[in-house]
Amino acid sequence: MTPDKERIELYRKWFNTFLIREFLDLPVKQQERFLILSDKFIKNCHKIHEEAKKIKEKVIHLKVTNILNPDNKSENYIIVGITEKSEVKIEYPSSIKKPNPGDILQHVVYSIDGEIWYSSKSELITGRNL
Repeated sequence: MTPDKERIELYRKWFNTFLIREFLDLPVKQQERFLILSDKFIKNCHKIHEEAKKIKEKVIHLKVTNILNPDNKSENYIIVGITEKSEVKIEYPSSIKKPNPGDILQHVVYSIDGEIWYSSKSELITGRNL
């Protein structure tokens, strides 16, 4: 699955465009405010990254059995599939092309202890599975 690579590329393009088109035209005082904000953002990202190093990750292959859309207003849909060991539900953003039943997806799951696995880091942090 390449959405992460695509997302990073999108962020890179957005960031470069912002710097070239917007930041350059800001008055110096506004540039300074933006730099302070950016510095705080980067420091927070480093803190999160250090914590993320403690999280175990593994790639699973999931055979899609069903696709659920909890409500039409949701920006996500839920993929239900089977791995070697059990049935798994994974929340996917609707911006990613919806797979068909029978497709095999590659997905990263996350754990602190290596026993209970979650389909996203936010699920791991909140301790809830779909």
